[in-house]
Amino acid sequence: MIDKIVFWGVCIFILLLPLPFGAVDEWAVFTFEAATFVLFVLSLVGAGRADEREDRNGALGRAPFPPWLKTLSVLSLGVGVLQLVPLPPSILSAISPLASGIWGGVSPGAETGTLAARGWATLSLVPNFTLYELIRYVFYFLFAYLVYKHVSTRKRVKVFVFLLFAAACFQSFYGLAEFFGGTQRIFGFQREAYIDSATGTFINRNHFAGFLEMIFPVSMGYLLAGASFFVMKRGGSFKEKILWFGQERLQQAVVFGIIPILIGIGIFFSRSRTGIFLFFASIFLMVVALSGAGGRKPTKIIRTVLLAVVFAVILIGIRPVIERFSFAALAHEVRPVYFKNTVEIIKDFPVAGTGLGTYFYAYPMYEKKYSGDLLEHAHNDYLELLAGGGIVGGGLMIVLAFGTLIWLFARWAKRSDNLVRGVGLGCLVGIASILIHSLTDFNLHITANAVLFVTLYALAMRLVGLNSSQKITQGH
Repeated sequence: MIDKIVFWGVCIFILLLPLPFGAVDEWAVFTFEAATFVLFVLSLVGAGRADEREDRNGALGRAPFPPWLKTLSVLSLGVGVLQLVPLPPSILSAISPLASGIWGGVSPGAETGTLAARGWATLSLVPNFTLYELIRYVFYFLFAYLVYKHVSTRKRVKVFVFLLFAAACFQSFYGLAEFFGGTQRIFGFQREAYIDSATGTFINRNHFAGFLEMIFPVSMGYLLAGASFFVMKRGGSFKEKILWFGQERLQQAVVFGIIPILIGIGIFFSRSRTGIFLFFASIFLMVVALSGAGGRKPTKIIRTVLLAVVFAVILIGIRPVIERFSFAALAHEVRPVYFKNTVEIIKDFPVAGTGLGTYFYAYPMYEKKYSGDLLEHAHNDYLELLAGGGIVGGGLMIVLAFGTLIWLFARWAKRSDNLVRGVGLGCLVGIASILIHSLTDFNLHITANAVLFVTLYALAMRLVGLNSSQKITQGH
């Protein structure tokens, strides 16, 4: 019973989390963290009950995580914790001379008895911000753990991915309705930014596109798996193909095919340049992966979906999309300035960074010309991570993200189960898409997208992390 409560709790949150503007407000973040904590405690309680154990009929098997993955995870967290530890002046100046100088500059005005006044200070320039960021990371990990532990049977995997599809289809449909309806509202809230684009319930079109681009390849993978394209016989006669692709499979293909088409249209009318590029890139990655995995190459259905999306966009009106790629639009791009200034931060705080979550505080010191707005994020998750965590902490997190993706893909290539090949590949391509998008935006600092990101990792680990001898059973 507890196991089911936790499973449905996770399902509800993955469905509802994007609705409050991508869960960027403090109350939404707190609600996510509080609910995750409650579900985690319930999961621990249920783990000790005989009827909640995972050796029940239908549970997916597990493969042990490689030692390097565990080591990188612990070290990444450890560097973040180290940023909060008060250090004596000699050690602080050796690790981060500029941080030591900044703390020394403010210490004369510090209250008597504070760490700064005694000469002890932290690597983080704003410890409270770093603590806040670390807490978020911890809860992302806990949510991923809950997904990994409780989305544990074939039936649950199907329910879970259908809820992902429901969330993406709602976002796409709602965004398109508001965009073409001309109201430009989000649940009654009048949008002031990105009014020329579909954004769903997100404020920023790039975050809307990021959410959709992670789920789009999963929907494509499920289409291939659900319609049994992976196991069609190669070289069969036309009659055999007609019989194979019978009424039931035809209906499934039509139903499952509508989902990626609707999501793809939403990506285009987000008018996010990177999002549109990644729509094509995810198609390409799936085709390459399937072409190199042996067996039948079910690329025709992928091309069919691609053509359907492009045709629909042209039919609706492609001009607003093309305008985003005009020279005038590209000429006003300010991200290169942000990147250049952020690189300067990394140069000055190379080892330990300014502290996770302190970019908002550190950036104004490097802004050559005031733009009128306070920049909260670097519009490049990697540069911001390196600026906040340093080459050590930030580098470890980046290696962990890409190393885990490569490890999962290597295991996926050895899988033969229909559902694993489809949904597993979709998860991996979705992860790759947002990792590429992170070069030009800060999707992983948006709670709903960050949660979806770690969720895809957890789901992929549950599916493709099986030992070669294990099989997925039907289960409940």
